[in-house]
Amino acid sequence: MAKDVIVVVQRDALPNEKESLDILIVSTTGKCPVETYRSVEAVNTVFGPDGSSPNAKVVRKATTLLNQGKTTLADTLVNKFKIVGFEPTSASPATAATFVCTFADGALTEEIQSGNTLWVRVGGNDKALVEVTASKKIGTGSDLATLFDGTSFTFGGTTYTAAVSGATVTYTATTPGSADTIPGRADIFEDEQLSTASSVPAPEAKFVNGKDAKSAADNLVEEIKRFQADVDNDWYYLLTDKDDDEYVTALAKFAEASEPSEAELGAGVEDHRKFYMGQTSNKKFASITARAAVIYTDAEYLNEEADASYTGNVAPFYPNSVTWKFKRPQDGNAPTSAGTKLITLPKLTEDERDQLLESHVNFLTEEYKHQYVKNGTCLNGEFIDVVLGGDWIAKRMRDLLYDILLSNDNVNYDDAGFGLISTAVMQALAEAVDLNIIARDPESNSGVYTVTVPKYEESTEDQRRSRIMPDITWEALLSGAIHQVKTKGVLRATL
Repeated sequence: MAKDVIVVVQRDALPNEKESLDILIVSTTGKCPVETYRSVEAVNTVFGPDGSSPNAKVVRKATTLLNQGKTTLADTLVNKFKIVGFEPTSASPATAATFVCTFADGALTEEIQSGNTLWVRVGGNDKALVEVTASKKIGTGSDLATLFDGTSFTFGGTTYTAAVSGATVTYTATTPGSADTIPGRADIFEDEQLSTASSVPAPEAKFVNGKDAKSAADNLVEEIKRFQADVDNDWYYLLTDKDDDEYVTALAKFAEASEPSEAELGAGVEDHRKFYMGQTSNKKFASITARAAVIYTDAEYLNEEADASYTGNVAPFYPNSVTWKFKRPQDGNAPTSAGTKLITLPKLTEDERDQLLESHVNFLTEEYKHQYVKNGTCLNGEFIDVVLGGDWIAKRMRDLLYDILLSNDNVNYDDAGFGLISTAVMQALAEAVDLNIIARDPESNSGVYTVTVPKYEESTEDQRRSRIMPDITWEALLSGAIHQVKTKGVLRATL
């Protein structure tokens, strides 16, 4: 029976915590589970000299990341980050692919007479044939296997040569490295035209692909990918304890490849894009990659950890979009008695400065007695704030769409439903205007963006049958500090 009096009390929701960059630092001095750290003292317990995985460089990075309070223009500081430890990586040689055929050991149901010839088709490929002729009567699986010793075949442009052990024939690629996959089958015939199957039972066949040679840097990237897949992918911004060119280049490429294409997203690949910040002492460093920024420092000052210093100085603004140029990162490891000290000004000739600028490598400069970082760009020339801002829009729009789909018991496949879905786009873009990610019109002060919401009548029969709404498209003018850049986007939803 329904009650006559019902009282419902609602409280205001607690304010949301301010967003910040999800930073991950990778240590390579020993395996250590990922943890969130909020102080240098906590980092020291694990990575300090008496910790379980000593790494002075990681301690310095944590220190400089947190200690930017004297020169940052932000009203807060980085207050937490994650650290994970991996074992030191090394280069690994290429390994060869193998195709293993194992005959049933013991007596054959029908002996093979001396002089008889058999043709074996590898992997169902008529051109990958092995021909063997019995020089004596063959009565067992092991005897049959010996006929294949030293034989070879070619599949996918790779040649394989056999060695025999008991009843097992192992074909090994003569060229190491990854090869075309061979289906696990080996069919035996009595004639070269492959028209008459042999009574000899086909062997059990298995293909094991080879591996290409990998540098130590590439193996570190593989470790990070396994960590993503198996442990934790809830991070965005990446720093490591590696400064060598091969590592910086490999990690920059990893970050660039982390952004899925529209085709990959359509095929179901999840969007877990990353951004990498590194440092180098190579005045000629170049790697034209997106989603990665590198700061130069002279070799003797790499221990100032300019990459972490730069991050700690500007990252606290996030998600507000600010230019990464004209910032003054300090050496967070400098003794307190020394007072505030910027990272050390590198010794560069005019030609060397021009070389770094052409390669879009950032560096501390001094002009008219004012020191600041120039130019706040990624390695492909895109501005750091533009990339971070675009990524924020993608994430926010996706989160808002899921909020709509999960909080409504039904979203109708009609104009009203399409309009409801479009509010995710509208709200994300409006918030991006407030965060200075999207530019404002100087006259109206409104955000410079347009959103095109489809009508039901524009959907196709296939789309209606699958409940896939036509694309919502949008275009916005990114603030990009002084440098304005247009960006376009698509929101695609299944109702």
